[in-house]
Amino acid sequence: MNTINQEILNKINDVGVSIVIGARNEYAQVAMTIANLMENMYASGITKWEIILMDNGSEDETSRFFAWKPVNKGTGGNYAHLGSRWAYEYSPRGLVNEDRLRIFFDPTFSNVGTRNKGVEKARYKIIIFSDAHIIVRNNAVYYMAESLLKFGGVVHGAISWMGASCDNPQAGLQYTYKVGEKIWGTWIKTKVAETAFYIPLCGHAFIGVLKDEFIAKRGYPLAQRVYGGGEPYLDTKYWMTGSTSMMEPRALVYHLSAGRGYSWNNQDLIYNMLLVSYILGGDEWIDRIYITYLNKHGSNEPFMTFLYNQAKKDGQEDKDWLDENKIMTFEELLALGKPNDCTKCTKRGVPDPHPMRIWDIKNDELHGTHRSFVQEFKLERRGNGVFIGETPITNPTALEVAKKYI
Repeated sequence: MNTINQEILNKINDVGVSIVIGARNEYAQVAMTIANLMENMYASGITKWEIILMDNGSEDETSRFFAWKPVNKGTGGNYAHLGSRWAYEYSPRGLVNEDRLRIFFDPTFSNVGTRNKGVEKARYKIIIFSDAHIIVRNNAVYYMAESLLKFGGVVHGAISWMGASCDNPQAGLQYTYKVGEKIWGTWIKTKVAETAFYIPLCGHAFIGVLKDEFIAKRGYPLAQRVYGGGEPYLDTKYWMTGSTSMMEPRALVYHLSAGRGYSWNNQDLIYNMLLVSYILGGDEWIDRIYITYLNKHGSNEPFMTFLYNQAKKDGQEDKDWLDENKIMTFEELLALGKPNDCTKCTKRGVPDPHPMRIWDIKNDELHGTHRSFVQEFKLERRGNGVFIGETPITNPTALEVAKKYI
């Protein structure tokens, strides 16, 4: 059984914890999430904390519940113009009145955008980014804070689904890093150790960073739209600029994966894929994503080209910063083209040799073992055809772009 270390707890309370939650139309979920996180810190002995609720254009009670009370409907007098709608008056209570819960409004729809802005509002050194629809296991915030003070970087909580068994949560512990068609990741349950271990990347439902480091590294992409791409972007950028990404498996999180307030569309997702790939990998990697989407049946080529050009324009400032501050390239980080210098790993009982990547090396140093996965969908000529992964490229414009790299 893991226990609280009083010396570490004192250090946490010296610097404080700011939990930043972005929410849109999630009144019922966010109220329970805030109560759960508050009780989690109370039980662990964390006393120096705040919760920052970034209301991302909600039309329900997401933030009104905590600090506004309904008054007369439009029945006459000063409220006649409201008709059947309620009027609200500011009436802070509970956490808001105690200045423990601070509410800010951001009308620009972007979950990662609210995180960037929330950090700027935060008072304390340790930042926890939390989705608005999670419940955490005992001491989860403490374990996240402990690992952040020890290692820095990005620290992830282990993500299970809302409805999983507490005895067998089957939590996702890292992503398989997939590059080529997109820059993306898919969940795996591979555990390297019982305490914090290094990973290539993972989901961002519940992560921790140190405020000064996050600001110094410019956070999430400035131009990112509502959904998609923030996870590989932030984790990869931290690695490329000399920091780390870790999983804290003791910080178990149950995550509601449906029925949430944010909506997204495929256009924004494609734009984000183009944006992230350009910032991290430059022309070659945005071109691969461009090829992938041009090649899809029914693709709107003029519109895809518009998104491509817009992503390059919007991402240039972040790309310039990364080019000036990185200590390794995207290809070097993922060891693309590097010989297989690990021969001890297996997959389903079969030898699975692979290049040693920086997180594998660091896990060997910390825990004496490693395991991670990277999958590249290669752009290459085979016979008379050109392929990206197993998909033949048939779109004429996509073929012209591909010729630059094969």
